[in-house]
Amino acid sequence: MKPVRWSRAVLATFAVGFPLAACAPVVDIAGPSATHAGFAPLLFADSPTTLEDMSSATTLQTEEYRPQRVLPACSPRTLPVSEPTPRMRDALAEAQAYSDEQQGFGLVVLKDGAVIHRGFDPGVTGATKTVSASMMKSVVAVLIGIAIDRGFIGSVDDPAEFYLPEWRGQPRGKITLRQLLTMSSGLEPVEFADLLFAPDANKVALDATLTGEPDARFYYSNSTSQVLGTILDRQVKYYGYEGFAKFLHRDFWCPLGNGEALLWTDETGMPRTYAGLHAGLEDWARIGELIRNSGRVGDQQIVSSDWIAAMTQASPSNSQYGFHVWRAGDWTARRSYNPDNPIGIPHAEPFAADDVIFFDGFGGQRVYIVPSKGLTIARVGLVNLEYDDAIVPNLLIRAAE
Repeated sequence: MKPVRWSRAVLATFAVGFPLAACAPVVDIAGPSATHAGFAPLLFADSPTTLEDMSSATTLQTEEYRPQRVLPACSPRTLPVSEPTPRMRDALAEAQAYSDEQQGFGLVVLKDGAVIHRGFDPGVTGATKTVSASMMKSVVAVLIGIAIDRGFIGSVDDPAEFYLPEWRGQPRGKITLRQLLTMSSGLEPVEFADLLFAPDANKVALDATLTGEPDARFYYSNSTSQVLGTILDRQVKYYGYEGFAKFLHRDFWCPLGNGEALLWTDETGMPRTYAGLHAGLEDWARIGELIRNSGRVGDQQIVSSDWIAAMTQASPSNSQYGFHVWRAGDWTARRSYNPDNPIGIPHAEPFAADDVIFFDGFGGQRVYIVPSKGLTIARVGLVNLEYDDAIVPNLLIRAAE
């Protein structure tokens, strides 16, 4: 299969149905934020991304996602290294060969917290920033947990109207954060391109109307993740942060010891919280390790273990999904995003362990976490809609037995 770019045809296919009492005090001011300060000025603020830019970009061309905000590098946390067993070495070679065959350009594998494999194309390293697409959604879920732990948000069962004055007194105001996290809110998806190129992403997402019964069905939607990002942005500002980006950087990115990254923002400077954290593969591996270790990094609890347990449980509307993360659930030969989207992700067989959790970035960007086997697997590549989700993790799960 040839490498896939964000062609008009791919974007059109992707767009079908796939719109790429509270304890905490609540911000009671609606409307777009005037600024999202705290870092260097936005990059490329005068030339936001267009359809033409995205149509020709690959996942290595992060500069095509504009404007951008730089997340500065933090004090580095070096990943330890160990040698794989002979059986695991053979499985790693097979996994690398499959990833390469599917246009992958980076694969990093950790066993029990130590790197046992690094495989990169020439010119690519563990710090090379790549387009991660919807892997950002899983980061948003972790940040919601941190905000609840800090008391910035009351509860995952709070109705959205506690935090969104625009929704108060309306049926959609009764949607809970839990229903947003599990993609079962009943909100009508925003048209894909309308959100993707919106000058004010929060405003577009908050215009979504309620057309279904909450909890009735799973419907994966970019606008849902942007609504959660709006709530986070407003609540952390109440507590003195300069916005979503600063909260992400101070309370999540730096405790992990991650390197410099890029946030794709709208023209107000608000991060696109459905897709837009461009980071190195080893940064993603550290995030995976946070999940594997139940929210802990070294001796620091970044997010509560109770949150990680809740986040990774099956949701009532889809056994393959938790709180903005994918998981091993009822096996289907092609995993669906929603009933209106023709894209189905191949799964040649069920996962070989029932505790697989993974972040899904469009076209084969992945972080797999298998706590029972001590595995974290981070993989990136060119967009490839036939990348099979079962092959790499199952090879390594079986070798770890």
